[in-house]
Amino acid sequence: MTRSVLIVEDDEMIREMMDFTLTQAGYTVASASSGEAALELARRMKFSAILLDIHMPRMSGVDVLRALKRTGRPPVIMVTANRNAETVGEAMRLGCSGYLCKPFRPEELVQRVKASLAPRAA
Repeated sequence: MTRSVLIVEDDEMIREMMDFTLTQAGYTVASASSGEAALELARRMKFSAILLDIHMPRMSGVDVLRALKRTGRPPVIMVTANRNAETVGEAMRLGCSGYLCKPFRPEELVQRVKASLAPRAA
């Protein structure tokens, strides 16, 4: 079964590194550079997981997470340099399944995605 991941990241170099890393790990990848573009892709396509940056122009990752929560969504991993406890807490309350702080190693990214897709024990 093909696993598809949506990367939402406004920094082109980081987005390309994430895309390359996940593609090499066997995932099908789509990407968006803004929250608005991410929501449009999420409406049109089904993803296994979403990697979501917090600090983006116009629409923050937390706003995107809020909008996704209303529509039902796959696991969302927040990927950000933001270590603010209040922001982390808000993302967790909104149901993100993980938090990955920049900078990170490519292997850690793959492991976080794998963990978010693993079946949960009852």
